[in-house]
Amino acid sequence: MRALYPSSDQVVSGVWVWTALDSTIFLMVDVQSAVPGIVQGRADLWTVSGGEPTALGRSAVMPSMASLSAFWFEDLTGDGLPDFFGVVADSAETGYPVFLPGARGALVEELEIAGSGFRFSLDEENAPTILRSPGGLACALQLWVEESAADSLPSGWRYLALGRGGQLARPSVTPPACGGAPVESQTPQGT
Repeated sequence: MRALYPSSDQVVSGVWVWTALDSTIFLMVDVQSAVPGIVQGRADLWTVSGGEPTALGRSAVMPSMASLSAFWFEDLTGDGLPDFFGVVADSAETGYPVFLPGARGALVEELEIAGSGFRFSLDEENAPTILRSPGGLACALQLWVEESAADSLPSGWRYLALGRGGQLARPSVTPPACGGAPVESQTPQGT
């Protein structure tokens, strides 16, 4: 991957790999600024077919991004492209969650849009999870919200239902029904 980023002002600092059922390989690349004093980065989505990588999508530049880590990198939305649910951390190692649905073109950070005004916690006791139906399909993200929640409710779990194309619903204290079946949760795969 490093050969695909020859510019001296950027560096690849991490790569996540997911293989689709049809054996297509997808890569999410953590691209960081290599300019001294500039802390920012972005995520790039690539596909590899026949040994040749092809760029699919790119996030906007994230200011203060010193590192990117993943809870999940898999097809959560059911559209055949992998989605990235993880953490962006600044140079002081303060992290905030991000959700980048796989897309051709722009990778939009949906959690920032749907969760505007909320402060999500990433401590290990209240780790983010994915709610799934009994069939294994992801239906919502579950995140812990600090006391200063935009909904004026006390701290606690909020659920962001997963819509078509990876759009997230506004955080709710009530978990979605996940297709009318009991909701199961799954803890992170690791970072």
